[in-house]
Amino acid sequence: MPMRNSGPGSSRDYKRGAVMGLTVAEVFILLSFILLLLFTWWQVDTEKRSLRLADSLGAMSDEQKAEIVAGLTDGTFDMARALRAAGLGTQDQKAIEDTERYSRFMREEDLKRLMNGAVELPPGTLLKLGEAVEITPETRLRAALEDLLRPNEAATSASQRLAEAAAAEEGLVDMLNRELGDSIRAAGGAIRADGTIILPQNVLFDVGSDQISNPTFLRDFCAPWVRTLKSSELDIAELKIEGHASSEGQPGQDTSQAYLYNLDLSQRRAQNALQVCLRGLNDPEVLDWARGRLSSTGYSSARLVTNEDGSENREASRRVEFSMEINREKLLDDIREDLAGAEVSGVPGGAAAPAGDVAQSRIHGE
Repeated sequence: MPMRNSGPGSSRDYKRGAVMGLTVAEVFILLSFILLLLFTWWQVDTEKRSLRLADSLGAMSDEQKAEIVAGLTDGTFDMARALRAAGLGTQDQKAIEDTERYSRFMREEDLKRLMNGAVELPPGTLLKLGEAVEITPETRLRAALEDLLRPNEAATSASQRLAEAAAAEEGLVDMLNRELGDSIRAAGGAIRADGTIILPQNVLFDVGSDQISNPTFLRDFCAPWVRTLKSSELDIAELKIEGHASSEGQPGQDTSQAYLYNLDLSQRRAQNALQVCLRGLNDPEVLDWARGRLSSTGYSSARLVTNEDGSENREASRRVEFSMEINREKLLDDIREDLAGAEVSGVPGGAAAPAGDVAQSRIHGE
């Protein structure tokens, strides 16, 4: 049976407290000596560098010392460290000198704006600009920049025409509000921003009927409506009276039957409203003008009014609308003439084309 040695001087206790043949105490003394040696070396090296720095500072002039102090206080050295951290080394000094040489004729504020704008450009754009500058003669590049900065007369003229047309339409809607706004809103109706007047079904019709229930109101409304439109500066191409219905039909009707029923009802209502409207125009000139533009149509439930949640608002869907269509061909012709004149005078067609596209898209409300 093996003997158990548990005495304090046993070889097992010795090995447990030894590292590479050294006791714990001996290891501690060795590590302390190494740390002391490293600290002494660091102190000596620091003193040497301090002495060298002191010698260098002693050899500097007062101006050089003042420049160093200023650099420490005004952020110059901080900026140098930031540039080095960003990857700018001493080998890049030539690029800095080139920038200084090329920019010496620029005003400082212009150079700052140019640098700030260039920094924000995407890398692909910077590459393309660099290629353009390298391969494009200076005269051509300057001419191209001047063309970009010069206002396009055709575009300016088109914008002015559109602004004038929009102002005239806004003025007409204001006139309609002054003439009819109070009475329309008192009856439960509304005037939209485009001048369309909306009257609920119960203002003019009983449920399921196509006969005007209040012809006096309709005649009193139609006369100032047509008169105001005629007196405007706009070229009114069409006046429309539209009948609209909900999707609800007669009891027992399916969706298709209800649509056809409401189509017939809305068309008859719109036509009867047009006839009453014409009878309210006593001025022969105004009556003749209206006859050349008035039309009626029924849309059944094709243009429903919905609630915020997308569900059908049946009560609001049952309505009569009085709208106008403005002749925009004259405006388009004027803009085309402006563009054609610009091309003849030497303005590149490519520069004028976007203005025409924008003009037509704004005219058609796209």
